[in-house]
Formats: sequence, structure tokens, C-alpha cells
Amino acid sequence: MLMRKLVYVVLLIILGGCISPSPSLEDIHQRVAKQVEVLIDSGYLLTTYIEIDEVFSTDSNSLYYIGESDSPGSDGAELPSRVIKYKERYLCFIELDEPEMSRTELFERGFVSDSNFHENLCLNRGRDWLLALRKYEDKHILVKMLPNYYRLFEYPELWSYFSGDIPQEKTALMGLTSHDIIVPSSYIPDLFELEIDSLKNYVERFSGEIFVRNQTDSVLLLSRNSARSMCYAVINGPDTLKLVLRDSLPVAIAPHDFKSLKYDSEPPHSFLQNLPDKDIWMSMYKLFSDSTFCFLNINNIPQKFRIMHNDAVYSSDLRDSLSKRVRYIYNKGVYDKEERIRRFFKWD
Repeated sequence: MLMRKLVYVVLLIILGGCISPSPSLEDIHQRVAKQVEVLIDSGYLLTTYIEIDEVFSTDSNSLYYIGESDSPGSDGAELPSRVIKYKERYLCFIELDEPEMSRTELFERGFVSDSNFHENLCLNRGRDWLLALRKYEDKHILVKMLPNYYRLFEYPELWSYFSGDIPQEKTALMGLTSHDIIVPSSYIPDLFELEIDSLKNYVERFSGEIFVRNQTDSVLLLSRNSARSMCYAVINGPDTLKLVLRDSLPVAIAPHDFKSLKYDSEPPHSFLQNLPDKDIWMSMYKLFSDSTFCFLNINNIPQKFRIMHNDAVYSSDLRDSLSKRVRYIYNKGVYDKEERIRRFFKWD
């Protein structure tokens, strides 16, 4: 008995040393605040209010947008979940999965002189920043936003913080930017009543776009690999879901230019059978994020690599095949943005 207890104690010590405690949101906010304070002290942020939006939060990383503001409300008409005061400045955190403070609370705590304030209407968009952090490591990167980048994952400094594979030394930067859920038109009357956990019973296909940027000084040619029966696919162990391009191949992309390729998946019913019924969409979203592969020829060279994922996509469209009705499906834990906007403007 004594020996058995000793074994348990040793196992607990070993496992305890391997498992890092999950960082609290307050810890994350303090790390973000330190970087914002540096920007303020360096003269890069000049307004009384600083908008700090959570862009995404994965299992291991977080990305925040930082910009000037003339209001505690965001430019997307959301209220902060937390405000940190620093040198007569107010750092306003807009979180994806945290309840908002009320206008009354912001007034009573002295963050505003009048509770009837507007959303962020600050027009100076030359002082915007992106801050990416590792949740379980003391690592981060602060990047100034640039007007010539159309997608967040175009910033090379941020590549390692996104899901998927890092496109280092690859001729093409590829990223999955959307994955909508398409149902038969017969579901049009019931679209807003469909249970997302019953996805496998009614989904017809997935549809979306893949962003491709040519990272070279010469023309990039995308063509079909005759040895394979697919261009892109989501892989889950032995299961494969093909993503069929709607664009005709080959596709030529000028030096440092980009294109968005539209795709439709094959019918996903058999692929979905091995996914759990509970939170099935989040399981599928995770596979889109981590396990989408390219099998094209690039400049006549066969490829097989994971593409990046735009983790800033926190919702997908659930729509009928005729696109007559659209319903937003937010990722688990993400608050309904439309509801927040209505509440901000006090719409019925």
C-alpha cells in the first residue's frame, strides 16, 4: 500500500510538471496592457481611449488589435468587458467571449462623463497595431498595421501564431478564409430553427474561399496534379473531404499579386460520421483550421502541405443553396455580434 501511494505521488509530480496551468484572462490583459503602455509612452497612441479588440483566441495563441479611439465603444459598436486606466488613458478591452460592461457601469466607475456616448469614430487609422501572444509562453510580437496587406496572415511576423502550416520559404502563401455551411433549399423556411449539433442530418456541402498570394518575383502557376484526384482536402486520419475548386485551372498569379479561389466541398455526410454529435461544428472548424491540405502543382511541381487558416473568422454563414436566407453561426463561446450592436444602439 505504501509503495502504491509512493507511485501515485511520483506520477502526480511528473504530470504536474508537464501540464502548464491555463493562463487567466486577467493575466493576458496585463501582458497586453504592458505593450500598450509602451506604445503610449513612446507617443504612438495619443487619444484618451485605446480600443483593444480580441481578434482571435486559439488553444495556444491570442491576437489583439490595438488602435486609437474617441470612445470606450469599439468601431464595431461593442462595449468593453474591462477597462484599465493608465496615465489618464483608458485601455478598453473588447473580448469575443466575455460579457460587456454596461453604459451605466462605465459612467459610475468614472470612465465616461456621459453614458450616452457613440461608437469609436476616430478617423486616424495610421496608428493601428497587432499584438500576438503565446498563452503558455512569455512570447509576443507587436506589429504595426500596413495598408497593403489585405489579410492578417499576410504579416510574416504573425505566421507562427495562426493555425495551419507556416509558409516560410514557400512560393505561395495560402490561407483558408471562409467555410460556409450550405443546406438544401427545402430548408429555407426552417433555416433559423436548425440545430447546429444536427449538422450531419441536413448539410449539403461546405463552401468558401482560399486566399493565395504569389511570394515570388515571377508568375506563379497553379495547375492540377494528374497523379492525384484532388486540389485541396481536409484530412482527418483515414478520412478525406475533397474541396473542389470552382475556378478553372491552370491559374496564373502575377508577381506579388493575389487571388481568392472559390471552392465547394464534396458531400460531407460520410466524412462527418466519425465526428462527435456534440459540438460537431467546432470539431469541423478545428479540422478546417489545422488539417486543410494543398495537393496542386505549383509551377509544375507537385505539392502536399497544410495551408494556413484565418483564425480571425469567428463565424460562418449557414445558408440555403439558393442563397435566399443567411444565418450567422458563431464559434462556441463567441458572443452574438449582431445582438451586441443592437444593444449598443438600443434597437428593439
